[in-house]
Amino acid sequence: MDAAVRADAAGQAGLFARIWEQIYLRQPHEVPPDALRHAQRALVDTLACIIGGSRQPCTAAASTAAGDTAADRALVLGTASHALDYDDVCMLATCHPSAPVISALLCQLEQCDQPVRMDHLLTAHLVGTEIMLRLGAWLGFGHYELGFHATGTLGAIGATAAAAHLLQLPIGQAGTALAIAASSACGLRVNFGTDTKPLHVGFAASAALRAVALARAGATANAAGAMAEFARAYTGNEPLLPPRFSGDGRSWAVLDPGFEIKRYPSCYLTHRMIAGILKLRGEAGGHSHDPERMPRIDVEFPPGGTIPLQYPTPQTGLQGKFSAPYCAASAWIDARVGLSTFTDHAVQRAHVVQAMQHIHVHERTGAPEALDSAPVRVSIAGIGSVLVDWAPGSLQDPPGNAEFMEKWQDCERLSGVQAPGDSARQLLQADPAANARALLDPVLDAVWRCIRNRADAGLHA
Repeated sequence: MDAAVRADAAGQAGLFARIWEQIYLRQPHEVPPDALRHAQRALVDTLACIIGGSRQPCTAAASTAAGDTAADRALVLGTASHALDYDDVCMLATCHPSAPVISALLCQLEQCDQPVRMDHLLTAHLVGTEIMLRLGAWLGFGHYELGFHATGTLGAIGATAAAAHLLQLPIGQAGTALAIAASSACGLRVNFGTDTKPLHVGFAASAALRAVALARAGATANAAGAMAEFARAYTGNEPLLPPRFSGDGRSWAVLDPGFEIKRYPSCYLTHRMIAGILKLRGEAGGHSHDPERMPRIDVEFPPGGTIPLQYPTPQTGLQGKFSAPYCAASAWIDARVGLSTFTDHAVQRAHVVQAMQHIHVHERTGAPEALDSAPVRVSIAGIGSVLVDWAPGSLQDPPGNAEFMEKWQDCERLSGVQAPGDSARQLLQADPAANARALLDPVLDAVWRCIRNRADAGLHA
């Protein structure tokens, strides 16, 4: 890199340092009520995903391999949170923001000596996800295209910021923790469709708690240079545009562009396709859905929209989550895409495998498009075509409280976890001044019992 480019990169890194410091210093009374409300919904959604993922083999493996430190517990909860690929996403940085941040916060919360109010916990979540997403927006889609799983790499930074904020670490100590976490950031897309993808979230949450503990214990790091080096290393040394952030105190990614709450437990880049197929299916009236008379379905993605969809002929439920043909065929045949869609047995159904031959997927040619807003076109022979220009689960198409409750209950049924009482509704309606642990501990106790029982029974019981 020549001197001019290096100087520009250093200047941008300095700008980003000022951005994250502005975000980190925010306190609950400075956060708009709407942002806190969306953070509260993200907390409940992520807890549902943790519940649903608590009996998955990847979570059992993490539990068996881990010890019982806070960082070990974060590894396990983080893995559970992403085991179903059902947790929220934000296309501002092509990642899952809440899973690594909330997993780390839940385990850091256990270490707090004093009661923590709900609004303090939610503000820490907003601070962590905001720093994570602004960093990802600065790095751009090239980070993802290089092969990194941004949820793992960015998640280590965001989760560290959140845990530090929960403890109200001084800004200098928080910067040291972020620099330590930057050396632990990891995650490769090649592992999509395997147990290692959810483990990336566990790695991020665990790295966050280790980084905070090390910073508090006096470990040193190059806080001034870490973000510049992180940006250089994780973008392949490509020149970057200056990071953008208003800094007015009202700018929160959870409000603009918002987080997408997943309606389907598959890669988010399948969701517009699934929504389009279900819409056309519902309008088809008496059209036969017999697999023997499967119509041709054409799906046009934006440029780059199929990058993570790397399994044209999946063999396992995990692979099915990253298969456009499988998700499309299941949506048409089953009229729904849910947790039961992604078992090994479901993926191997002969009539679905046959139907997948009628799914044709391609990307549009031309200039790059922003994946957070780029539409997907679905065309079904003999029925019609729809341009899916809405993002399922987004602020423009949000799930209602009833959908939250249904998702929570589906996850409970899958795992066998029975959270006491009306936990989901209580958390959705919790007062900002409520004691966070009093509300969360009963749910987490039920989750940990399930995880330990599953691990004791063997990884593949």
